[in-house]
Amino acid sequence: MLTEVEIRAIGAKIVTKSKRTARVDTGALKRSISFSYVRSVMTFRELFYGQYGTNSELEDNAAAMVPRGIEWKIVYTDFGGSVTEVGRTRAGRATQRSVLSNITSGVSNNIKALIAKTKAKKIANGKAEE
Repeated sequence: MLTEVEIRAIGAKIVTKSKRTARVDTGALKRSISFSYVRSVMTFRELFYGQYGTNSELEDNAAAMVPRGIEWKIVYTDFGGSVTEVGRTRAGRATQRSVLSNITSGVSNNIKALIAKTKAKKIANGKAEE
């Protein structure tokens, strides 16, 4: 069993190796590659720069270097702000899901509730909208 320090060292090596292979047109891709280890999950982040081999080799490096039995995932963010998570199950199967749809549905409901509550307060105070 690996310690947290050893897992973080492996994550740092993966990030360093991936930054070396990153496309450097603007430097945004290279700066976006990062790593965190929270709740026993290694999370790698990267800007999604293109779909035809123009990203770094982060996913390949993670698949090759992360020891078996350790959960990991990759979070891609594109220039528009949409987020996609890519990971592998313990059996080795690749997974992918869109995260932004889950976030925006909850946020928009909270915003709608806040607006409705504010309108109700204004009406209760006698300051109806004009």
